[in-house]
Amino acid sequence: MGKDTGFIEFEKQAVPRREIRERVQDFREYDLNYSDNDIRQQASRCMDCGIPFCHMGCPLGNMIPDWNDLVYRDQWQDALGALHSTNNFPEFTGRICPAPCEDSCVLNEHYTLDPEEKIKKKHAVTIEQIEKHIAERGWEEGWIQPQPPKKETGKKVAVIGSGPAGLAAAQQLRRVGHQVTVFEKDDRLGGLLVYGIPDFKLDKIHVQRRIDQMTQEGVEFKTGIEIGKDLKISDLRKQFDALLIAIGAQHARKLEAEGNNLTGVHYAMDYLPQRNREVAGDVLKDGEKIEASGKKAVILGGGFTAADCLGNLNRQGVHPEVCQFELVDMLPRPTPVHEEAQMDSRANILTESLSGSSEGNVQSLNAVKVQWEKGSGMKRLEDTRFSVNADLVLLALGFLGPSLEGLLQELNLEMDVRGKNQALRVQELQKLMRDGQPMFQVRADQNFMTSCDGVFVAGDAKRGASLVVWAIWEGREAARCIDLYLMGESNLPSSPQAEMLA
Repeated sequence: MGKDTGFIEFEKQAVPRREIRERVQDFREYDLNYSDNDIRQQASRCMDCGIPFCHMGCPLGNMIPDWNDLVYRDQWQDALGALHSTNNFPEFTGRICPAPCEDSCVLNEHYTLDPEEKIKKKHAVTIEQIEKHIAERGWEEGWIQPQPPKKETGKKVAVIGSGPAGLAAAQQLRRVGHQVTVFEKDDRLGGLLVYGIPDFKLDKIHVQRRIDQMTQEGVEFKTGIEIGKDLKISDLRKQFDALLIAIGAQHARKLEAEGNNLTGVHYAMDYLPQRNREVAGDVLKDGEKIEASGKKAVILGGGFTAADCLGNLNRQGVHPEVCQFELVDMLPRPTPVHEEAQMDSRANILTESLSGSSEGNVQSLNAVKVQWEKGSGMKRLEDTRFSVNADLVLLALGFLGPSLEGLLQELNLEMDVRGKNQALRVQELQKLMRDGQPMFQVRADQNFMTSCDGVFVAGDAKRGASLVVWAIWEGREAARCIDLYLMGESNLPSSPQAEMLA
């Protein structure tokens, strides 16, 4: 513990951010960096608790008190080593993780109540920002270098998907000497890091730096190849000793209300990728771009995907007041982009229908307030129906599971389905989904192995749509299990803290 009384002497310092009027004019990151002196002061607030609950809150089991202490003592390179021992990509999690570690910080037991906002203002250590600062210091100083393996095993592994789970697994497997090839169906590497997370939260230079590092380590990347469509999985299995499926969970929940097919109604994952493509310099085809300038927008959903949509709308010049409705009894978690718009934000709202013009363009959304009752589910409340004008409706209703077409269909793997006690094969699940929208994921044993020998799964495809920190952990753990499968033993590290939470 660097400073015994740091948590008493120093207040939690708010994250420095760019002015709203400035940042909505571009797609550069809205968070600024603390000064080195300020970040060391924030690190000194860590109490080095006898039982550090931040460890338990972090799926990766990051050694948080250790690197807080090292930062306070100005031992940055050692702090980077401690950080990298559990996390391949701390500059990702330092920007886009919702920081469950901070929610678990003991200092949260001391809070102040803001009477105007009617919320608890917590005083946790600024763990996420310290993590980001350590990683950036590592890049600036040149401490982050490629780590090619010292010897080759002769084993070949194919990783399908280049999101955080696939990248973490690929790096771990390569560093122990396996030949690793990553297949990505899109034209750029990074999965949702590149085509889901907006640049104002995660500038893509941070992803590219890691791709470059992994390329120098010997990982081979192939883009524009969709396994199960462009290349059969049966052919892939003949070429590789093991396969890892890390395709995410992008099967979106549908809006079942009348009028869901009107022009101007779009899924979030149709909207967000094209915005990122434009920022990257791509020119969209005529009629393909989802325009928002001056439009009255409604976002359905209250998660981080919905917030990403809002941030993009703000930067497209949407009508100043944006509506955001959440079906469940929980207001959307406030994010920096919620500061940028005049929000009509409501929970417990059910969309009953969408109304449109004679030309088929959406014009309004018709909804009702609901109440959730234990045992009986959702109940519509009398005399609460209302309508709002809407030229643009974005659906961020969550994700049911991975895409079932292509490689999963070809393998016909066992799938776990919420509400079902037994596993269903892909083809059985496809029949079930004709009558409903169950949540599902690829079934795997404790070693990340699917029902097909030598085929492993990690990330959202295995656990359902989740956080980037969980995806990195899944990739690291899957890599250890694949290494064990191929070699009979593995020196890759495991995270016992995350195993308890899994």
